[in-house]
Amino acid sequence: MESVLTRRNIALVALLAFLVAFPYLYRIQPFNQVLDPFRTFQVTRLAIWLVILLGLNLLTGYSGQISLGHGALVAIGAYTTAVLMHEFGVPVVFAVLAAGLFTGAIGFVLGVPALRLTGPYLAIATLAMMLALPQILKLNGIREWTGGVSGILLSTPRAPAVVEGFMTDRQWLYFACMTPAVIMAVLAWNITHSHTGRAFIALRDSEVGAQQMGVNVPLYKMLAFSLSAFYAGIGGGLFVFTEAFMSPDTFDVNLSITMLVMVVLGGLTSIAGTVFGATVMTFRNDLVDLSASLGLLGLPGKIVPGEEQSSETLRGALYGLLLIITMVFMPRGFVGFVDELRGRAPWRRAARMFLRGRGGDADPALDATSDHAE
Repeated sequence: MESVLTRRNIALVALLAFLVAFPYLYRIQPFNQVLDPFRTFQVTRLAIWLVILLGLNLLTGYSGQISLGHGALVAIGAYTTAVLMHEFGVPVVFAVLAAGLFTGAIGFVLGVPALRLTGPYLAIATLAMMLALPQILKLNGIREWTGGVSGILLSTPRAPAVVEGFMTDRQWLYFACMTPAVIMAVLAWNITHSHTGRAFIALRDSEVGAQQMGVNVPLYKMLAFSLSAFYAGIGGGLFVFTEAFMSPDTFDVNLSITMLVMVVLGGLTSIAGTVFGATVMTFRNDLVDLSASLGLLGLPGKIVPGEEQSSETLRGALYGLLLIITMVFMPRGFVGFVDELRGRAPWRRAARMFLRGRGGDADPALDATSDHAE
């Protein structure tokens, strides 16, 4: 057990060291062949998507409440941050934190309807919120703050004078987003491995069973919405800070659905799966470009001349195809599929049989993995 913990700690330290060094790697051989400042900005976006998707996974993956309106909560956090910075000159750290707390409070209130709605009814209710928010932002009395259709334009983020000479604007922006992303990921891991996380899972599996186990179902339902909204608010604040612009159309219904697809694709009830989903979310345009370079864009034209497809059409088709493949072949998501492959590895079965044959005790983790695979 100690060796497992040691390996895990070494891996975590190595990961943190890599994250710290990443924005400087493009200056070093041979990393400069594949990395550049734009890749640094992309990984900055990955950190933001990770925060946003972690919140959605806490709600949908762990507590089992389907939401199609997560983008609306992200937009509320983004607008709160933008208004605080643009109108009141609040520093970005306090603006983002205030946005997270404000959005979390809204999520707690939105959890009240979830006490009576479940399954598709809850999904439709959250979808209605997503459809209504862009129009609300354009109403008289509100658009004076939100900028209406034009949105809010912020100044381009610059590195503070104290770090000039040590890092560029993009490198500083990377650390400004990656630091809270790591903190939020650790926080999510701790939540999911605590009494709260176990209550969420019991709630997801059976509300009646959770109630019989002593779980306060109404409280934990509202808490799940509140935590999810808090993450959405922080992610929205970081998003508008990096983009320096926010409008009612920035987060639409399609983007909310895409978020849900990415969480399912990576793996529900998995922090590592959320990281995978955030990676796909960030580099989805690169995947389309790769597909185009492989000739997939011109494939319909080869079958039916003149029917070549645009990249936008291919992007939507890829989302649908990825989701279908995931549901059919990887119902537990990509990370769950990898775990199953590891559990089926012949060497694990051989090690288990060898230890039992000698009368020794097998590694509990090894037994659990093998039993799950069988």
